[in-house]
Amino acid sequence: MAAALLFLVTAALFRNFLSFPGDAIVSLDGEDLAGQFVWWRQFGFDELRQGHLALWNPHLYCGEPFLGGFQSALLYPFNWLFLVLPLPFALNLSVALHVFLAGWFTFLWLSWRGSQPMSSLMGGFMFMMGASFFLHVVPGHLPNLSSMVWIPLIFLAVEGFQKERTVQWISLGMLAAAMQVFSGHVQYAYYTGMAVFFYVLGTWTSTKGRASFLGGLVLMGLGGGLLSAVQLFTGWEAAWESVRGQTLSAGNLDTANMNPERLWGLLMPNFFNGWKDYWGGGIYWEGGMFVSVTAFVLALYGLLKSSDPRKKVFAGLALLFALLAVGGRTPLFSLFCHSFPLFNKFRGVAKLNIFITLCLAPLAAAGMDDLLRNPKGFKSLAKFLWPGSLLFFLAALFFWSAPQLGAGKLYGKFGGHAAGMIASLLICGSLLGGLSFLSVFSVSRPLVRWGFPLLCFLELFTYANGNLPQFSFRQLNDRVRDIQETYDRDPGDYRVLTPRKNYVLGTTGSDIWGEDPMIPLRYALFAAQSQGLDYRQDILNPDFFHNFPPILGMLRLRYAFSEEGGRLTAHPTHLPELPRAYLIDHWEVVKMGEVFPRLAAPGFDPAKEVLLESSPGLETSPEKLEGAVTVKDISTDQVEILAEVSKPAVLVVTDNYLKGWKARAFFPSDPSDYAVMPGNGFQRAIPLKAGKHHFMLEYRPTVFTLGGWVSAAAWVLFLVLGVIPPGGGFRKGASSPAG
Repeated sequence: MAAALLFLVTAALFRNFLSFPGDAIVSLDGEDLAGQFVWWRQFGFDELRQGHLALWNPHLYCGEPFLGGFQSALLYPFNWLFLVLPLPFALNLSVALHVFLAGWFTFLWLSWRGSQPMSSLMGGFMFMMGASFFLHVVPGHLPNLSSMVWIPLIFLAVEGFQKERTVQWISLGMLAAAMQVFSGHVQYAYYTGMAVFFYVLGTWTSTKGRASFLGGLVLMGLGGGLLSAVQLFTGWEAAWESVRGQTLSAGNLDTANMNPERLWGLLMPNFFNGWKDYWGGGIYWEGGMFVSVTAFVLALYGLLKSSDPRKKVFAGLALLFALLAVGGRTPLFSLFCHSFPLFNKFRGVAKLNIFITLCLAPLAAAGMDDLLRNPKGFKSLAKFLWPGSLLFFLAALFFWSAPQLGAGKLYGKFGGHAAGMIASLLICGSLLGGLSFLSVFSVSRPLVRWGFPLLCFLELFTYANGNLPQFSFRQLNDRVRDIQETYDRDPGDYRVLTPRKNYVLGTTGSDIWGEDPMIPLRYALFAAQSQGLDYRQDILNPDFFHNFPPILGMLRLRYAFSEEGGRLTAHPTHLPELPRAYLIDHWEVVKMGEVFPRLAAPGFDPAKEVLLESSPGLETSPEKLEGAVTVKDISTDQVEILAEVSKPAVLVVTDNYLKGWKARAFFPSDPSDYAVMPGNGFQRAIPLKAGKHHFMLEYRPTVFTLGGWVSAAAWVLFLVLGVIPPGGGFRKGASSPAG
């Protein structure tokens, strides 16, 4: 029944976005869905539909890992609907499906903990329509939404195993952990592991059979890692070869933290206005805290009055995550960056707000449960609520009368937002007053008690319904068509520079930049050198490429696009372009740290010399080099090369190098392996002996193959264990977490 109700709520929310095949996509135009994820889903699943799992994306950043980028989420089962459904409909359905799952999984967790159905349902509403989850619909953060839904299911598995030592709980934990990795946002998987660690730490003294409990948790984490090994191993290697694998600057790490005023949103979510005209600190969808006034009041009541033995643990975790989420404003953030493993690899600590909501949900459910068991508690709640209501009405009166009393300077530059602030104060005061009346009548009228979850639902539904912007898929394609028309007028194997979006994936072309958190490190070093920037400080700058020195001819850059009047206009760069692949007989071996300054130094000509980081194993010859090269793309991950050289030479391919690139010889070439090494710091260089050569360049990291075999074996074992009848396995516990 709860699943059916949550399904109906979700359908009502997304009623305007589930028409088939659809054009309106739920998200704000110009943000991540329109500029990034639309094109990733189109590119990745078009390739998969043709039977090809894209390991490499040749169209952005002069080439980058695709599957290893995590957010491509090609192996996430819920994303396979992109294989069979029109893209706009699939995007909307994906968002709606995960909103539903967020509520349902939270309901399952809370009801298992012993909460009443109405309390558990209220917790489900808090998680699925609360600001920390639902605001990510506004920019269209598909991986965020997909990853967050598995958090309550993981906590269900942990608490379930804490009570009942059965294999089924371990299996559930493994499955949920694996799905979270596959879903595309590994940062949430890391934060979830961190949250479980502190939860276990907080409940350690009350846990019986600690050794078996700890062993089960290790099995959950290890099993989830093995099930998702193909994604985890491939992504791990790609991350360590990217900017994200390095220690980011303090400024980058502290990007998108939670401004303290967002805590004000627990009671007044629109005090700083909504997505159309947000004027508060930080980014609108990062750090939102609203879970409804009703639920927050019940969470406070639950903390004070509930008999749940874990309430202090959840309250402590909520406080810890709040202190971390505000970033560098507290010394705790710096402590974690320097002391907690891998914490300094992720930016955007405001994402921890979802764990604050996770902690508030059981507290609110516990508060509601306590009131249902002890109706006299409604009296004390009413005594607390009506003064709070009066306080907010008085604050609204003061804000309204300030200009009339000559205190207009109170608003300062925010005077234009006075009406919205006053409205928020009045709404909050009215809600607190309404809850006070509900409390009074609930003492003797049991039916009135349903007013609490109902009011919570109405608050959250209204809030979520106001955070559903949309854009037209047809108009987005019209915008991208400007790039394709440029390629149609001037065909060739060159690259362009577009505003920092992934628009080029909607065309046959390639871009020297894009929108991706995992930019290949070598390429970032080259790009930063060309612009005189520090990649640690400036990599997120939307105007990263602000000038076009001759060195950018190494990238085959021909046009730079700018947005003018809603259209993309191409401007020729007039740079001397190098070919896709060329032969060179003069090389120098230098250290990696010396390569990029040498490239930018006056007098260096990449058409006449290549910088290597190790010996190519070739003998130099004074003869004139003669030869030819033919390049043919077989797939996104494979490039067939035919070459003939009159003397030993180095073949330079002006695409990005990563160590997953290997060469496989064809007849009549020498069957010995070809070495693929970095050339000019970031490009591919293949030493060739004199003669004819025919080989395949292929991006296939060893860890991908290894991870594939590990995942296959783990899934077979997992499915075999799945037939064990319920109740089998470890010993059973005695009492539920809620007592």
